[in-house]
Amino acid sequence: MSFAIFAALGVLWATALPLFGSPDEPAHVTRAVSVARGQWLGDRIPGLTGGWRVVDVPEVVESANDVGCYAFRNDVSAACLDYSGSDRRIEARTTAGTYFPGYYLLVGLPSWVSAQARGVYLMRYLSAIVGAALLASALASVWSFPNRRIGAIGLAVAVTPMVLFVNGTVNPSSLEISAAIAAWASACALVAAPAEGPTDRRLVIRIAVAFSALGLSRLFAPMWIAAILGTVGIIGGITLLRRWLHDRGLQVAASVIAVATLSQVAWNLVVRPVDTGTSVEITRYELIRNTIGRSGFFYESMIGNFGWLNVKAPYLTIVVWTAAIGLLLALGLSMSSRRASIALLLVAAATALLPIVSEYREVPIIGPFWQGRYTLPLAVGVPIVGAYLVGASSIGARLARSRLAIVVAVALGVGQVLGFAQTLRRFTVGINGPFQYWVNAPWSPPLGALTLTLAFIAAVALWLIWMLGPTPEDLEPVS
Repeated sequence: MSFAIFAALGVLWATALPLFGSPDEPAHVTRAVSVARGQWLGDRIPGLTGGWRVVDVPEVVESANDVGCYAFRNDVSAACLDYSGSDRRIEARTTAGTYFPGYYLLVGLPSWVSAQARGVYLMRYLSAIVGAALLASALASVWSFPNRRIGAIGLAVAVTPMVLFVNGTVNPSSLEISAAIAAWASACALVAAPAEGPTDRRLVIRIAVAFSALGLSRLFAPMWIAAILGTVGIIGGITLLRRWLHDRGLQVAASVIAVATLSQVAWNLVVRPVDTGTSVEITRYELIRNTIGRSGFFYESMIGNFGWLNVKAPYLTIVVWTAAIGLLLALGLSMSSRRASIALLLVAAATALLPIVSEYREVPIIGPFWQGRYTLPLAVGVPIVGAYLVGASSIGARLARSRLAIVVAVALGVGQVLGFAQTLRRFTVGINGPFQYWVNAPWSPPLGALTLTLAFIAAVALWLIWMLGPTPEDLEPVS
């Protein structure tokens, strides 16, 4: 049931977005199509470095680069894109030609069915299904937290509209973020597991799958894995370390995770996918000013900045998520042990500082590059760990029996729907188009904008009821 609901949410986003209506999707589709056909590393392009490569793909894939007719023009609908062409093989350029091929090998498989528009949608659907499996695994893990309902609140906050948006696109960030959510949830569930006896093998499998998928996802995966294990290590202490050292299942899981992660590390060391060999002229003062000035963009685009990062989520959506994150962070810091509160505070501080530090270091080399979704694998740990600590505290059971879950569910549901509707409106009639974006629109997604909007409302409502509905224990009167 969890998998079906998460898959529906991802597929609805994938259907609502016009072709290549997300960051760098033309480059990622080109990469996926070429990797699926056996070309794991294209030919170098003289004068270009970094991810630039020439690959052999069907001619129609080259027309994805025409997305510029609407991508950065919010007043123009997606009707101008003409994705058409033959299936004969030609040479095409992609900026993702050196990225680790694991994700692309999987999502590129539907391109064998068709490289035309329906093939791109199938690639999106497959990516959404993979993300849904990982998010369903995360929900299974949070339901084993000290308080199931409070844990589910943390997961609901972690799955921002940006997470579902990225899951509906062809982009390795979808695998990275969903795997990170599953990894945070399963790691916290391990801390909550009974100390006596062997670890539940289902949890061991969820840990192995989540961390391995994360290790295979993108360049920063080893850093996320270290952050997750370090955080739960601080919370769990010596007891957790002993379990890792003595539980055979966890030892096998650690070996699988290590192989998956090291395979990408080896690829990156050999191929050097982001080595541009260039530099940017900028003074230290300008660097500091520009980096700090972009911090608002980093934060908002973790919650919702759609399209080519130029379709901001409605203000209410940002406010709702800010309030929910702040609540879990404040309660987690105030109601947990000193050691656990330090761990949560470190995750929150790292989330705030990482984009600034990364830009400060890399802008002189490659220019401004950081996006909010790059921080999400770390940031999702704040609500998940916060909810774990609140659920384990003395007020966890009382909060679970209160109206908190209902209030959070309604607020997050409204925020999710507003983000979805705002994105559809931008692509169908333009960002300043009519409120009724489903009437006489220049562009319409498959099945129609109104149908998709109503289906999304139903799916979000079902999802939040399924996640945050009360258990029999929650319905018992408080003594």
